[in-house]
Amino acid sequence: MTATAGELRHKIELQVRTLMDDGFGNQIAGPFETQASVRAKFHFLRGGEEVMAGRLAGKQPAIITVRSSAATRTLTTDWRILKDGQEWNIRSITDPDGRRAWLEILAESGVTT
Repeated sequence: MTATAGELRHKIELQVRTLMDDGFGNQIAGPFETQASVRAKFHFLRGGEEVMAGRLAGKQPAIITVRSSAATRTLTTDWRILKDGQEWNIRSITDPDGRRAWLEILAESGVTT
């Protein structure tokens, strides 16, 4: 499922957790910091039993489509997406057609890290 430029209606922030020194020489996870802002298309999943159970628990899964770029190709499941103040945890990232034009991100809101 690729997108057209007109379908990229949502502005999202790609965030990664920074590492901080705890004062004793150890690296600990710090706050999330925005690395890039990109346009995206959201396709909310519906249907299957797992999706319905997730909705009852307050979770919302979606496929988020973004253009492949230097910024988006660095994404991993350790990152998160921020859209209008709502946090989305990244579950998986795929190149749907193998042409490196688009990336599809399976993400879920309503869950804690």
